[in-house]
Order: sequence, then C-alpha cells, then structure tokens
Amino acid sequence: MFDRVKYKTAALNTLHSNWSVPCIIALVYLVLSCLSNLGGFPVSMCVGGIMSVGIIFTFMKMISISMSLGGRASEPYENISFNTFLQGLEEHWLNALLGSLWNFLWVFLWSLLFFIPGVVKSYSYSMMFFVMAENPKISAIKAMDISKILTSGHKADLFVMDLSFLGWMILSLIACGIGFIWLYPYMTMAKTYAYYDLKRMAFAQNRLSPSDFE
Repeated sequence: MFDRVKYKTAALNTLHSNWSVPCIIALVYLVLSCLSNLGGFPVSMCVGGIMSVGIIFTFMKMISISMSLGGRASEPYENISFNTFLQGLEEHWLNALLGSLWNFLWVFLWSLLFFIPGVVKSYSYSMMFFVMAENPKISAIKAMDISKILTSGHKADLFVMDLSFLGWMILSLIACGIGFIWLYPYMTMAKTYAYYDLKRMAFAQNRLSPSDFE
C-alpha cells in the first residue's frame, strides 16, 4: 500500500541532524537549475536529470546507513559528504544525460496530444532516475520501462504526494525561494522511500524481479 505519510516521516527521520550536506547539494542544484534555464527547457531538463541522479545516489546512501541504524539518525553520517554527491555524478552523469534526453523526448511527444497525457506520462517515467541511481549499468530505455511498471496504479498516489508539499512550496516562494534549500531534500528523500516501497510491492506482486535490475 502506498503510504505517503510513512515516506515523509521516514524522510524527516533520516534527515534529522543531517541536513547540512543535503541542503548544500540542494543549493548547488537550485543555482545550476536557474542558470540552465537560460539555455531553454531541454538544457534545463538535462542538467536537472544529471543533478537529480547524483542527489538520489547520495540519499540512497543515507537511507542505507539509516536502515543499518534501525531507522535512527541521531548523529550526522560521517561518511556522507559533498564528495558522495560528486561520486554519484561521476558514476552516473552519462547515463543520466541519456535518460534526461529520452525522458524529454517521450514527455514532449505525449504533450503534443494534450497537456494532461504529458503530465500522466511524466509521473509514469518519474522513477527512472531512481532506478539509474541505484543501478548504474541499467540503460535509460530499460530504466524507463521499469519506471512504468513501478508506477502502474500509483501515478495518482505520486501526484497526491506532490500536492501534499504544496503548502511548503508556497511558504518557500514567500521566503524568496530560500525555503527550497530544505524543501527539495525533504521531497526527494520522501520520493526515494516511495521508490523503495514501489519496488517492494512490484516484487511481491511478481510484476518485477531482482533479475530485472541486473
């Protein structure tokens, strides 16, 4: 069962006392995203995709440590640093770039039909960067196919989860965007937990198997 409250609570627990590195990464992401907007939407999407995979890679490391501690994160993670994010970029940037271009192509094509199909498909493909961050050898095409399976029956759940952050988004905008430095890690960490649960459910329902990620 998709439980956005559980994912958001787990995200806050993992980030507790460990906000510094995620916030620094979020600041870099937001600055580069703003600069890439000058190059147009395709450039912005590619930069965003590459950065997102590096961020998700870092957050997956944090979740792994949190799980090893029994879900407790009372002390900062000593082996999680900005270098972890750079490692994620180094290992995944090319695949993430290809994934961003592939994602942009299909969302664009579906958007030509109408706005709503484009939005629906963007949620259908929304887990592909999580798949690539966890499995660097998986191609962009295969990651998208896996994402479609993971999100089948849960696109509305993911949309509602995004809506649940709307109040924080408004407050962040009122604060001249500064609040996004904290909100972006919170949202991404919650979606990372959602990814793990969607993967677990897909395994339990025999829609995917561990071999699909090899």
